[in-house]
Amino acid sequence: MDAPVQPKPVGGAVFNLPMILLLSVFAIAGGVMGYRFVAGLGAVSNMNDGYPWGIWEPVNVVVFTGLGAGAYSVSLLCYLLNRGRYHALVRPAVLLGAIAYTLGGFSIVVAVGRPWNLYWMALPSMWNLRSVLLEVAVCVTVYIGVLWIEMLPAVLDQAARSGSPARAARARRWGGRLTKAMPFIVALAMVMPTMHQSSLGGLMIIAGQKLHPLWHTSLLPLLALVSSLSMGLGSVVLLAAVMRRTWNARQDRALLGEMGQVNGGLLVLFAVLRLGDLWLSGKLPLLAVPGFYGSLFALEMALLLVPAAMLLSRRVPSHRVRVGAALLAVVGAALWRVDAFLTCYSPGEAWSYRPSLGELVVTVGIAALGVALFIAISKRFPVVVVEESASLLVPAPIAAFGLALPQQEAAPKPLAPAGPAHPMSVEPPQQTPLPPPSV
Repeated sequence: MDAPVQPKPVGGAVFNLPMILLLSVFAIAGGVMGYRFVAGLGAVSNMNDGYPWGIWEPVNVVVFTGLGAGAYSVSLLCYLLNRGRYHALVRPAVLLGAIAYTLGGFSIVVAVGRPWNLYWMALPSMWNLRSVLLEVAVCVTVYIGVLWIEMLPAVLDQAARSGSPARAARARRWGGRLTKAMPFIVALAMVMPTMHQSSLGGLMIIAGQKLHPLWHTSLLPLLALVSSLSMGLGSVVLLAAVMRRTWNARQDRALLGEMGQVNGGLLVLFAVLRLGDLWLSGKLPLLAVPGFYGSLFALEMALLLVPAAMLLSRRVPSHRVRVGAALLAVVGAALWRVDAFLTCYSPGEAWSYRPSLGELVVTVGIAALGVALFIAISKRFPVVVVEESASLLVPAPIAAFGLALPQQEAAPKPLAPAGPAHPMSVEPPQQTPLPPPSV
């Protein structure tokens, strides 16, 4: 029988060489963002009236929230289909989602021309109830709060492990209250992304003829939702592989295989919906037209159907094949999102757009901040389920960067009787320490 699943802080120094490099990249981006707020959007970006979004919305918002949909995808599998079997993946997926969505929302503040008017969104009297963008903005804002509430059990769990009786008592008290409220929080976490991910696709329906016919369809909301589920599952598989390699995180390859099969089904569904829509709308002959857009469409479909074939093969794929397929699926879904929102959008011959160096620096810097936040939080709070075993050694270069396995600690006294725990609840620590790792 498997050992109880107990997330714990990874431990180790937070400010090591990788963290310094990541924060340095973000510092450069921070300088560009500061100059943007002083000198205006035109000073650092190539956005114009024809392309008012640039790359910040298609990449920093649409792609980042797709990566963050891992929280949505894993929660669907955990709470609705498998009753907690994905417990070890819940907190990392939720943390990934919370960071990705928060940075996506922050990118909106940087990208809008008048950020000082964003408070209007909190005033119902200013709402345009017919606006799809309003629904996206409200749902994303609420979902960011929900994701961080879902991370509170990790904070309370860490407080319970601090050794302070008073702090442990407060953590136990608030943990009980949070556990009672968690079913409602989880339900809200299921509804919000379903709404705003589909509405993201709805945003481009009104583009009409400005969006290339191979991408413009009334199924855009459904395609955006399916792509978010696929992209989320792929990002969680990649995250699990990286955490296993660097932190010796627990990895149930059977469950990852099940996730791969679900993802393969989603990829096939996406392809069927897209090709079927082209057939029913009479657009299939456009695929025979040589040129950039036909090649781009073929590349997208290849990046989706190839991993689907790898994941759904009768021959059980190896773990490396699953990880490679997950990477291809993430790249394919991200490419479709960027194409639908930017590459295949043309407001007319009078307008052209190429991302500026400042826009690229800001995008890379915000991504670097996201990685730094995930590492720092995982090292200080119980997010990752770390196996106390020497069977998997961290590679020397990674260990040199301060990502070596944490030292074994004596288990603290339990706060509550042992029993089945809610996957997002504050969990009592193990009652008996694990045996020392064999060398």
